[in-house]
Amino acid sequence: MDNNKKTSYETIELQDMKLDFSHDEIFENLKNENCEDFIKIFSIINLEEIKTFEEAQVLFHHLTNHPTPIREAVALKLEEKYDYKFFNNEIKEQFLKSIIDINPNVCRSICAIVAKFDNLKNNLADEIILKIKNLLSEIEQNDKELGGFYEDAQKIRKNHAKNKKLFSLYWYLECLSICAEEKNNSEVLEILKETIKFNDYTIREKTAKILAKLKNKEQDLLQIAIADENFYVKNQVYDKINFED
Repeated sequence: MDNNKKTSYETIELQDMKLDFSHDEIFENLKNENCEDFIKIFSIINLEEIKTFEEAQVLFHHLTNHPTPIREAVALKLEEKYDYKFFNNEIKEQFLKSIIDINPNVCRSICAIVAKFDNLKNNLADEIILKIKNLLSEIEQNDKELGGFYEDAQKIRKNHAKNKKLFSLYWYLECLSICAEEKNNSEVLEILKETIKFNDYTIREKTAKILAKLKNKEQDLLQIAIADENFYVKNQVYDKINFED
């Protein structure tokens, strides 16, 4: 009974609050470190336009190191409203961090933003390749010590650190499938030669997705993907199979 009363009082209090903010009020709320999280979320939802570089930076500031509902609201709003004219090294770093946010909805929105802008793809491609290379080096070292990435899938299921690395690799590969260009072909192929070996089929599926988009494919690598035991991996390269062979 008391809980019902509390919920009722909270509802009345929320209804009495002003939640339809003006453009200036939205950014006043976001800049205010003492502003309640739900007020910031309503502010982000009400945002109709990003007018200045400063406003873009305020939004990107909330894309990391903030509670999940705020990060997700910002990512969704940026997917709707972001313009590439608002881009610098600081924002670039926020993009790179948010690609591997712990919330897949944030990752998905950021990848969708990257897909919209060729200039953004060009600016992020080299950095994403470097991130993947570094991550693969870490994974290789971990696998030598503990195993689980390439052979025994059971070993990885209850290991949070390994799952986090796999999650990051998955989303970096997804973004690489958007950014990969002919100029990066050789570096990308070297990455795919490693990721096609993973026991986690989602990593192999992303590998096949990237391979299918490359103009200069390595036939041996393509054959490995075509012969994969998993349907979703095969499906990425299905139209690359020469049925006359």
